[in-house]
Amino acid sequence: MTESEVPARRGRNGWSVGCTGALALAVAGIAWLAYASVDSTYPDVDPEKRARQLSGYSQDTYAALGIDRTVRGAYVDVDVNDNNDFGHDDCYPDGLFSIADPPVEGAYRLYQEWTLSKVHKAEALPGLRGVRHHLKAKGWHITESGKDEQIEEWSVRAERDGGYQIHVIWEAEYHRLTGFVRAPCAMDPDWPEEKRKEEEEQGYSGPYDGPTLDFPPALTPARTPGGR
Repeated sequence: MTESEVPARRGRNGWSVGCTGALALAVAGIAWLAYASVDSTYPDVDPEKRARQLSGYSQDTYAALGIDRTVRGAYVDVDVNDNNDFGHDDCYPDGLFSIADPPVEGAYRLYQEWTLSKVHKAEALPGLRGVRHHLKAKGWHITESGKDEQIEEWSVRAERDGGYQIHVIWEAEYHRLTGFVRAPCAMDPDWPEEKRKEEEEQGYSGPYDGPTLDFPPALTPARTPGGR
């Protein structure tokens, strides 16, 4: 039996069905207002500028490891099975219903990921401690540090105001050290213009595919006083 088919009650309980319906409408109205008031856009940031910022954080973190090797900018360096590349994630509107929403057109969340293979424990663990101390001294908030309780992995996680995140992890099984630096969401200021050009040339531009960037600069060891 639906609510509309329930006989109306008399007396002091006669308001119950009507009150329930009114309450549901009020809750729905509040939810709609909360959703409608959400700003689903992000600040305009040139992807090249953000890439340079992430490269700086990556270089600073890598130098703190104290490892005397260079990680070239490449999707996969076939000579040593290392990589150093940019990538991006989609961004979604904030608010109660953001999970069900499509990505915000023209928005991107840039990250830089690098991998260093053939790193042994005697080199990796002191390096991670160095990263932790260095990031803390630089004002980063350390959210995780040490060994995973389930598997043979050691890591350092840090974040700072504005939504920036750093994660460095060493996997004992693969002797692999991986770094990950991520920025907060931003709008690509060139996206509307690029979209219009594509629509004029092709008739349909398709969804936003994220920024197109060159490979990051090589990650190099820390420079010592009087050294190179």
